[in-house]
Amino acid sequence: MSNSLLVAAVSVLGTLAGGGLTAAITFRSERRKDAALAEQQRLQLRSAEQQQAQLLKAEERRQIRELQIDHRRQVYQQFLADAHAVNHDGDRLGDMIMRSYYEPVDDIEALVAGVDAAVRAAGGSLHRVQLEGPETVSQLATDVMSCLSQLPPTLRILRRWRENGNRGYDPGEEPLDGWVEVHSRLNERLDAFVPAARSAIDDLLSSSGPER
Repeated sequence: MSNSLLVAAVSVLGTLAGGGLTAAITFRSERRKDAALAEQQRLQLRSAEQQQAQLLKAEERRQIRELQIDHRRQVYQQFLADAHAVNHDGDRLGDMIMRSYYEPVDDIEALVAGVDAAVRAAGGSLHRVQLEGPETVSQLATDVMSCLSQLPPTLRILRRWRENGNRGYDPGEEPLDGWVEVHSRLNERLDAFVPAARSAIDDLLSSSGPER
């Protein structure tokens, strides 16, 4: 009888020990799973934070590039506007000078002063183009400005020529030829500046895409 009780007791203890061991193994396994899950979540959170930081940096770069594009476009447009203002006023003044030989015209002095002021404004715009670049656009703008600067003195010579009744000049040296040449060269330089400026803006646009 006592042997039976002993066997039963041993069996119960074995069952309890086995159950405890199983519970311990299960507990450790669960802890490992929880730890692995927590690590996975930590890595996922870190990855999400890194992706968010990259998106924010990309958005910041995009906004900065858009500001650069807008600034460059405004600089070029202002220079063109100032150059065309000089060209328009100079053309108008040249026409008035030519007509003054045959008919009364408006106050030429006021328009001469306006051309001088327009040339100075274009010079200020030129400096901004030179700072903005690139070199090709800067050089073309300098060429345009060189032609613009020649308009006032050429117009004054043309006016004196008209006032003197075309006297004092050898055949083939009429200031009208010089005026036409300067005006033609200016238009050529302006025509060359426009596509170069557009290309420089396109270069910024193309480089504002995804990071490489």
